[in-house]
Amino acid sequence: MKSYLKKIVQGLLLGFALISGMGGGTVAVLIGIYDELIASIANFPKNPKKELKVLWPWAVGMIIGIGALIVPLKLLLDRFPFITTSFVVGLTLGGFRELTSITKSHANVKNIFLAIAGILIAASIGVISWYSNASATFIPLDFKEVILLFIIGFFASAALVAPGISGTQFLLAIGYFSGLLQSITDIFKGVNALTNILALGIFAIGIIIGFFVISIFMKWCLAKFRVPTYYAILGFIIGSIFACYFNGDIRSSYLNFDLITLVLSILALTIGFAISFFTLKYASDHDPETGLAPAIKE
Repeated sequence: MKSYLKKIVQGLLLGFALISGMGGGTVAVLIGIYDELIASIANFPKNPKKELKVLWPWAVGMIIGIGALIVPLKLLLDRFPFITTSFVVGLTLGGFRELTSITKSHANVKNIFLAIAGILIAASIGVISWYSNASATFIPLDFKEVILLFIIGFFASAALVAPGISGTQFLLAIGYFSGLLQSITDIFKGVNALTNILALGIFAIGIIIGFFVISIFMKWCLAKFRVPTYYAILGFIIGSIFACYFNGDIRSSYLNFDLITLVLSILALTIGFAISFFTLKYASDHDPETGLAPAIKE
């Protein structure tokens, strides 16, 4: 029972990450459950009954976390975007002690190149969204839009699996974020409900299929190229921090940026860092198994 409660709490953190823009994969790495989580997801099609026992506490925690935090976090991001974002960034930076435990003393040209590539890929998502004014609409829902929705859902699922990648950032970058939110709103209003439900259903199918395919790919990478993969992950996380402050969703907030906002943002970042760093340090000191797991085995 104790292990299940621990997983539910970890799931709460994953739920928070998914709606905060950090990405579930990022937090899974930082709290030391990424390898086990990816292995269970990748093996689910082969042995669903066994893996369901492993996954359900995390899933319950994620659902509770998303349901409990989505409204207050949305309000905080709308009213205090820089302060809230800085707190989330602080949580990320405080967790680097877990990730660097496997990357230290393995620096070489190949691994550093992978880290730089990860930084550029994740940061570019924010840059694209900064300059993109595209907006998607699903009315009418033609064949081309169906294919695009599936493909976009497939790659958006990377935010649930690949650390450092934010699904929100990705959707903003290609102009589909507002369109998807509008579809959800229109369903509740009864406006083109059937078409919007169909569009969201196709998007969801893409996410589900991508979720398993990308999980299998990440499991293979961690089994065959563990250290280089974590160097790429480190780059993705660093790049995503840049994207938190440089993306289309936060761009307009710079118009109201002032000294008080800067001071409070630095304070929020410091508090977030302290909470994450000392919580993980305490967990690691009292339970060594909370650190990054050993290499995945078949």
